[in-house]
Amino acid sequence: MLVSLRPLLPSIGWLMLAAVLLSVGNGLGLVAAHWSGVFIWLAGVLLFARVGGILRIQVMIIGAVGVLALLWGTQGQALPWSRLLAVNHSLIAMLIAVSFLRLVTSLKTDPQERLPTGRRALWRTLLGVHLFGAMINMSTLVIIGERLSRRVPLSPLQGMLLSQGFAVAALWSPFFVAMGVALTHAQGAQLATLSATGLPAALLALLVAGINLSRHPEARKMAGYPMHFEALWLPGLLALLVLLARWLWPDIVILTWVSLLSLLLCLLVLLLSDGRQGLKSARQHIEQQLPQMGGEVCLFLAAGLLSVGLATLVQRSGFEWPLAFFGPWQAWGLLLIIVTASVVGIHPLISITTSGGILLGQVDDPNLLGMTYLMGWSLGVMASPVSGTHLTLQARFGLPAHRFFKWNFGFVLQMLLIDLLVLHGYSWITTGTF
Repeated sequence: MLVSLRPLLPSIGWLMLAAVLLSVGNGLGLVAAHWSGVFIWLAGVLLFARVGGILRIQVMIIGAVGVLALLWGTQGQALPWSRLLAVNHSLIAMLIAVSFLRLVTSLKTDPQERLPTGRRALWRTLLGVHLFGAMINMSTLVIIGERLSRRVPLSPLQGMLLSQGFAVAALWSPFFVAMGVALTHAQGAQLATLSATGLPAALLALLVAGINLSRHPEARKMAGYPMHFEALWLPGLLALLVLLARWLWPDIVILTWVSLLSLLLCLLVLLLSDGRQGLKSARQHIEQQLPQMGGEVCLFLAAGLLSVGLATLVQRSGFEWPLAFFGPWQAWGLLLIIVTASVVGIHPLISITTSGGILLGQVDDPNLLGMTYLMGWSLGVMASPVSGTHLTLQARFGLPAHRFFKWNFGFVLQMLLIDLLVLHGYSWITTGTF
């Protein structure tokens, strides 16, 4: 099946790009959302054959539960085809569009450049992983990890640094898929509020992580990445453009701006810097790299199917969660559930999708719920032995994914306390009560 599908991969890449453009068109009010969904679903069905391992099992189980919930919820009534086609299309479009940033966000250094060592290098690498991870996501782990492991294997300390520095970016980055998930499932939450609350939490988390890692016995000899921070100007410009566009046209959702501006800025930079070669690089990315995202696309499609199925079932049954009030303690309880589920292998996306369907309409402050989702995603990624982050570090660099639970356990506990303080602090600022 893999061999027979290979000739179709370039066409699938163009299908995925078309889905992004149609999703942007929907955000701008030009086309219906289900058209983007048609292309996404077609690409996902074709790419499912290339999804393997634990992720394949997760997708199948999630999808099956979603179908059962949908059939039970409709019971002979017409299926909500438009919702099924359109669900999560903007999230997947953003995920695809942001992947183009790796073409123009350079982390390259001289292969002969000596790697810096010591605690100062550790701190610079931690901050660099965080900042670049906030912009270009999983690519950061591969690029930095390959440079660090060029001569010697990646050490557990370096693995913890990559895992923690990267996952903390989920707390605030508008380019992290976690933000799109939070804005989608905590309907009414505002990007400005979530980022403004998450950024101080992320800075505090980085401080705690840096102190912890600096105390590691190998910290003095650890090789860090030769980070050149002048490369941050492009991601910074993109972030400013997204925020400016959101301020000028507040009726257009933030996911649309992230997708549109990521594509436009990348294309412009490629044209100005490399001309025809830049366009060739973009084409290679579309035809070779986009089809490699089949796992993420299928997971989000399955999660969307689960979301629609649960919402339909809950609506038909008239069930309401016995929740009289959703405050900081309730939010923290939900956070504990998301993290615990992550430890046993349930992706934070699934926990968020499920709780979002159950809590829909019962939460007075969607920003508080959105913050909880961002925290749950960040901690879930660090705590889960089967998260995409840890599976990537295992597949590319040989670090055992199951060991990350032990390596990150202390930091996860510290972050749970920090998140509790942040949730209560937000409640005090907005309502005057704890």
